[in-house]
Formats: sequence, C-alpha cells, structure tokens
Amino acid sequence: MTTPSTPSAADAGEGAAPARTIAYLGPEGTFTESAARLVTGSDAPGALQPYGDVTEVLRAVSEGDATLGVVPIENTLEGSVTATLDALAFETDLLIAGEMELPITLVAATRPGVDLAQVVEVVSHPVALAGCRRWLNQTVPDAVRTPAASTARAAETVAASADPLVAIVNPLAAERYDLEVAARDISDRPGNVTRFVIVGHDVPPPTGWDKTSMVVFIEANRPGALLQLLEIFAERELNLTKIESRPTKAELGEYCFFLDVEGHLLGERVGDALAAVKRTHRDVKVLGSYRRSGARRPDEADRIREDDAAYRDAAAWLASWRERVRDVGV
Repeated sequence: MTTPSTPSAADAGEGAAPARTIAYLGPEGTFTESAARLVTGSDAPGALQPYGDVTEVLRAVSEGDATLGVVPIENTLEGSVTATLDALAFETDLLIAGEMELPITLVAATRPGVDLAQVVEVVSHPVALAGCRRWLNQTVPDAVRTPAASTARAAETVAASADPLVAIVNPLAAERYDLEVAARDISDRPGNVTRFVIVGHDVPPPTGWDKTSMVVFIEANRPGALLQLLEIFAERELNLTKIESRPTKAELGEYCFFLDVEGHLLGERVGDALAAVKRTHRDVKVLGSYRRSGARRPDEADRIREDDAAYRDAAAWLASWRERVRDVGV
C-alpha cells in the first residue's frame, strides 16, 4: 500500500481547529475513514470530517470546508466507483492529488456475550454480504441477511439492537461501536483491495512514478474515433492503465472515456499526448497528475529522463531547421 507524499496534519491545540481537515465518505468506521487516517497521519480532533456521499465530500473541498477529500474510486471485485468518476468529471473542477490502495479485511462482529450459534440476523453492506457468502452459509446458514447502507451502519445497528445479530464489518467499525470480533478474514476471496483517491485543488510535482487521469469527449460518433484516440498514446509508447466509457449525461447513446496513463503531465511524452488529444477531440478534462500506488520500478526515473531528453532533442532539432527559413526572394 502506498500513501501519498502529503505532510501530516499538525496537532491542534485545545479548542483550536486542526491545521487541515480531511473530508471523507462516511459514516465513521468505514474503510474510507481508515484510508483518510493514513492521509492525515494524525488523530487530531476534528481533522477528519465524514460526509454522506461522494458529492458532499467534493463539495466540502470545493467550498473550503475541508482541505482535502478522500473517496473510493475502484475495487478489485466491483470495479470502478461510478459515483466518484461522474462527480469528478461533471460536478467539480477538483483534481486527484494522490491515490492509495487499502486491503479490504472483513470480520464478523457481535455485541459482547452474543454467541454465533444464537445469531438470527446478519447485517452488512450488500457487497460485503455477497463477498462472505461461503462463511455465512457454513456458520450462520439460517440467519436472515439484511442489507445496510455501509458496513459502519451495520455495526451501529448491531450495537443498538437487543437481538442476537452479527455485523460483517471492517475492524475499525467493530472497535468504534464496541463490538466483539467473532471471526476474522471471512471473505470468500482474499486479496480484495479498494483504491482511494485524495482530491484537492492542485497538481503535485512529478515523482518519477506518476499517473495522469483524464476524461475525453469524442468529437463525433464516427468509425475509428476511439482508435484515433488510442493511437495518440500508442505512437508515444505510453501505457494506458485504464480505459472506461461512461455516458456523458447530455444525450442518449453519447459516451466519454476515462483514461489513466503512466507518467506526469510535465513529462514530454505525456504533455505531447495531452496536446494531441486536445487538438483532435472535442474536449479533454484532466482529472489529475499524481504519484501512483504500487511498487516503483527501480529504473523508471532513468527511463523517463531519457525519454524526455529525446523529445527535447527532437524539438531542438526541428527548431534549428525552422531558424534556417529565409525569404530569399525566389
């Protein structure tokens, strides 16, 4: 897991607001709160502020109520979080400033003293219920399965109920609502990971291990339009790590494309590709250029420097020829 290279929030004095606040997709006890805590690096009072949905998180950052926002954008099992993609593309001018990957560990939690053999109902988010189907069938096969808005809401429900219930939650939620963990690591498929993005107002400088995200609006629905877009990156030997279509919300059957490309917009190749996309398509919106998660390849920085140098040399060569243009009166 990689955390963004952002400074830790300063500890707040008594009665003072923290140096910065992080808005996150709530309620308290969600996996997003766990990710947001990694961003702050601090438990300063008031440093973390939960919001009801992705749009509210981004609005808080846009309006200055929070310094940064943390929202999920992709999951191993469920794919992209479309609410986040759409909000970034259509509802805000905020930029992705970093990303992190958080392993999703699920536990079964009950009120103290409740035995799993007594359980009559299981409460959790529908994705969590589906992801733990094998454990549920083996351990509490006759229990009613009740969906909740989030795993944190499930923990809250179980903590407040007098009935023998079990919640499928993340460890933070179990701790937050004083539940006892009855079973750990109960997911059917271990290795589930959610990618979270940190959103703000600025583009961080390149690190040598970066990613640029964008949404491209095709000029016209015509044969070869998508191929033309992809060739822009292929010709510059740029690796696209994501391509996904979404409705533009303007007209039925009209789609835009979300792209992630390796490299920073300050890099010569990525910058040249962005200019070509802008020139040949109706519109392109940069969603951010930031350090990407994952283990960094040792030779990546050297390769980027060599590639950028080659592009600069080619530009200088062309400029030298253009300087030789003279009107000789022929």
